[in-house]
Amino acid sequence: MSSWRHSLSLSLALFIVGSLNPGAALSQGVSSLRTVTLDEAIRLALEHDPATIAAEGNIASAEADRLEVRGSWLPGLTLNTSYGNSSNQRFDQATGRLVSESYSAAASASYELFDGGRRIFQGRSVDARLRTADANYRAQSYQTILRTTESFYNTLAAAELVEVARQRLDRAEQQLEFARTRLEVGTATRSDLLRAELEVGSAELALVDSESNYRSAQLQLGRLLGIEGGVEPTATELPGRAPGLPPLEELFLRAERTAPDLLAARAALDERGAQRWAQRTSYLPTLRLTGGYDWFSFQWPPDQRSWSLRLVASLPIFNGFQREASLARASIAERTARARVRDAELAVQVAVEDARQEIYSAERRVEIAERSVELAREDLRVQEERYQLGNATIIELQTSQVALAEAEAAEVRARQALGTAIARLEAVVGERIVIGD
Repeated sequence: MSSWRHSLSLSLALFIVGSLNPGAALSQGVSSLRTVTLDEAIRLALEHDPATIAAEGNIASAEADRLEVRGSWLPGLTLNTSYGNSSNQRFDQATGRLVSESYSAAASASYELFDGGRRIFQGRSVDARLRTADANYRAQSYQTILRTTESFYNTLAAAELVEVARQRLDRAEQQLEFARTRLEVGTATRSDLLRAELEVGSAELALVDSESNYRSAQLQLGRLLGIEGGVEPTATELPGRAPGLPPLEELFLRAERTAPDLLAARAALDERGAQRWAQRTSYLPTLRLTGGYDWFSFQWPPDQRSWSLRLVASLPIFNGFQREASLARASIAERTARARVRDAELAVQVAVEDARQEIYSAERRVEIAERSVELAREDLRVQEERYQLGNATIIELQTSQVALAEAEAAEVRARQALGTAIARLEAVVGERIVIGD
């Protein structure tokens, strides 16, 4: 019973400590987290993202299809052998004996001499399918990179917001001491002290919320990277300035060459075109050459040999309009694919220009946010001096405190949005934007 009471007392003590200092409990839970850089996070995400793995599997499937089409150009070869035994003997006319066993072996080969060009167009179709799979994998990879970058920057921002909340709490506790000192000397009222204590409570709640959001962001990032228990980004800063971007015309040209969605649409159009031509070959004759060599006997080794050679030509005349229906469906699919290519071209141009403009807008928001922080800090300094001299009320001082905390949080969010905007442009273009200083 005494050990049970000791455990209960220890649990209550830990609960009280955690309630008085929620940051301590949180820091104990995440102190052993794995730290990763952005490049390492991207690498791990590409290795563990199910959608990326599935897209990579589509490439392997398309390569298997291409191997199969290439194999259709080679002759087919079959070897057969058999052995038979029966309880009833039968008369062999060749040897004039009663036999019960039989042995046979055969080798046969066949080769399609002419198929109307079907294999050629199937090869073109599967090559286009492989390019489509590769482009889709590239597109999915950059979507994974974008999602990982967003999560990484979100975690960084959450960490900075925890620091912002701590600074707010420090300022609130400092102002509480000012209020107590002024109350003791008779230059402040009891209301000032109560309002200062209320601000301390609000700051503590803000810190608890920010720490909770930080932990949630760590867990979400860990899930993307396939790491249990959450991940902590390395100590790095969110971007404060946008790098110099190439001219819009150059971005358009690069996107025309490398945008994954556009490349996938073009490859799909080539695949549909090759499939339509492959359907046309069903109207042409086919020519196949087959040959074989056989061994047969009622005793081992077989001594009766024969060979055969056949040349077969086939011309389909009518198959219930199946060819016409297949050709019509292939033509519709090609037309749809051509429309998607045009739409993808326009979509890439719009996305590139939007992403580029978003980067400039995000950079401008960072500049405004930084200026707002400077103004809010100066305003708080003035209000602190006025409050200490008795020329400002506690409400004016607290308004300045909250304004500074909000300005600092807005500045963190603005830098987070800037980093995400840069990653979004790279996802649209399909390659890292190499930019000079």
